[in-house]
Amino acid sequence: MKKANLKILDCTLRDGGYYNDWRFSKDTVQHYIKAINESKIDILEIGFRFLKKNNLGIFANSLDNNINRYNFRKNLKIAVMINASDFDLSKNYKKQLLKYISKKENSRVSIIRIATHLNEVSKIIPHIKFLKKLGYYVILNLMQIDKVSSKDLIKSLNMLKKSNSLSAFYFADSFGSLNPSDVKKISNIIKRYWNKEFGFHAHDNCGLALQNALTAIEYGARWIDSTIQGMGRGAGNVTTEDLLCEINDIYNLKYNLSPIFKLSQDQFKKLKQNYKWGKSIYYHLSAKLQIHPTYIQELLKDDRYGHHEILEIINSLGKIKSSSFNPYMLNNFINEKINFKKCWNSKNWCKNRNIIILGQGQSIKRNNSFLTKFIKKNKCNVLSLNINKYFNKNLINFFVVAHESRILVDFAKYKTISKKLIIPMDRVKKILGKSIAKNAKNYGFIVKKDNFNYYDKYCILPNNLAIGYAIAISLSGRCSKIYLAGFDGFKSDSAKNREMKNYLKFLLSKTETKIINITPSKYFKN
Repeated sequence: MKKANLKILDCTLRDGGYYNDWRFSKDTVQHYIKAINESKIDILEIGFRFLKKNNLGIFANSLDNNINRYNFRKNLKIAVMINASDFDLSKNYKKQLLKYISKKENSRVSIIRIATHLNEVSKIIPHIKFLKKLGYYVILNLMQIDKVSSKDLIKSLNMLKKSNSLSAFYFADSFGSLNPSDVKKISNIIKRYWNKEFGFHAHDNCGLALQNALTAIEYGARWIDSTIQGMGRGAGNVTTEDLLCEINDIYNLKYNLSPIFKLSQDQFKKLKQNYKWGKSIYYHLSAKLQIHPTYIQELLKDDRYGHHEILEIINSLGKIKSSSFNPYMLNNFINEKINFKKCWNSKNWCKNRNIIILGQGQSIKRNNSFLTKFIKKNKCNVLSLNINKYFNKNLINFFVVAHESRILVDFAKYKTISKKLIIPMDRVKKILGKSIAKNAKNYGFIVKKDNFNYYDKYCILPNNLAIGYAIAISLSGRCSKIYLAGFDGFKSDSAKNREMKNYLKFLLSKTETKIINITPSKYFKN
């Protein structure tokens, strides 16, 4: 095979950004671009170009003014990815695209890749045509290929071929569940019904990413994705290091390996140790059960979950619809048709009393004696977020549970504390299909973005984190003050820490009731 016939697309800054909110250090980016330049890799996909406002790092948006800061070798192609779900599907789509995308002649970017699900393909053909008209080489990246039947794949290929809008076609093993036989079958279908080049994006859930990538090349793929150290959502991708080694050897190509190996060891090995991506039993199971890998990624980021708890959650997720990741996990479904008339009336349950809300931090254990005295002195009612293993259960008035993944882990334990449990029972029934605690207090909630409000029988929250639910319960009960303990925080530079810090700031801005933190926390200035 001639090198001109094969194109290696490194998408480290784009796919790897799922672990750090697309915030790579300047030093890492400079070393990365230098290594890509020297390696002779064909395409650098520098990031996403999200078409919706966000507070993420620069490689989530990859705007031209940011890209122009860097020195790329002259013949290196620069790509960005757009999610089809971001597209305005009204007749105003051109206005939306022009807001974020200039004509090719004014941009260092030459390739735009569109990540899409099967049901979006027919809807985005006008967008593809318009991007092509702006001068870009446009690629469609069809996700979750293992959920696409041969019939539907052929239908989509024929539709795209007829539209004469695409430059190349990609298929993505989103769940990492394909094996080489599957890749061969899909590649042969694409070769037969597609008249241009096609590519493949492999995930390594089952440890087959490299083998699958090489199989795709063998059966006609001419574009292959890879990332340094395999950095990418969930279990990650085929590693650029391994891929270049293999294709240099098999096809006698001349990619320069030394700068990539150095980059891998000097920069990305440390990132992998920090973020812990890569194949594992959890990702393997998620592939087999058709669970979106981001659920596993989120679980592994949270050190509250042990091995057996993660396995329990995975098995539970496998029984419900979880092939698409929703950060509010099923909220759109759950919010519908909940009848709050049967919910517990929380009015005045803690009127003029102080409330202390206990998190799960180690500071609860270290400050046990102090907290016990504090509760007695300040006459506090005690709410524990989930089942607290560090504090005397006899001093806890209620255990408060809201987050669905926590419910999936602990539901078997709720029978022993049912009289002390406050839980959104209607949401639980939607997930588990059964009641889990007969004597629990059923206080409802629904999720609406950027909303916080509370009523006698339910509340409205911007997400399903238990702290917001507990504060709403306290405020609806007409409490006097709210104290927080055990909210230690995560690593200061972690996305989880930023998320909670911002959420607590949001909650504090929504009430005039004093909310006071009393144990060491990275979320507050003590």
